[in-house]
Amino acid sequence: MSDQDQQLTERQAQALAALRQAAEAGDAEAQYRLGMLYGNGEGVALDHARAEHWFSQAARQGHEQALLTLAWMYATGAGVEMDERRARELYLLAADHGSARAQYLVATMYRFGQHGVERDMARAIHYYQQAAERGEPSAQFALGKLLMEGKQVPRDDVVALQWLTLAQAGGKKRAEEYVRHLVQRMTPEQLQQARRRMLGEAGE
Repeated sequence: MSDQDQQLTERQAQALAALRQAAEAGDAEAQYRLGMLYGNGEGVALDHARAEHWFSQAARQGHEQALLTLAWMYATGAGVEMDERRARELYLLAADHGSARAQYLVATMYRFGQHGVERDMARAIHYYQQAAERGEPSAQFALGKLLMEGKQVPRDDVVALQWLTLAQAGGKKRAEEYVRHLVQRMTPEQLQQARRRMLGEAGE
């Protein structure tokens, strides 16, 4: 081992020790990062039990990524025994903490009846709306598409165009086709109304 490699190893050991100390002192971000190290076997031996322990510690403090990661572990059985009830509880907890990503996942859960829940479009729309308003492009796309199609919710081309345009701006390439189709079928009055809505919200 070269001197440079030895120094790097020593620095890594010091960084790991500092991270562990912060985690044991109750720092949620440190607990989450330590969980990631154990979950991926980075700098430490792969240990799903320790990963789950540290994710749980961080999740108890409302750490968004810890809640989402732990929920995913229970939903997929990655490193833990699959537990849909626990996954559902964690996704809902993250959503209630204001996580836009969790709100989108919960909306999808209710829309398709995942993780042991009955399909519930009213709740799905509620969580899609929350996530969309927080800037989650996937939720903006899903909500806009539902409003455009008008199958499970009342059709509303004006609001659909608003959400699909935002989704497109947020990087959802599939939204472009739907925006183009909407613009072609909407009346000039509807398009003007949609522009006013978007300009009004942009100015708030």
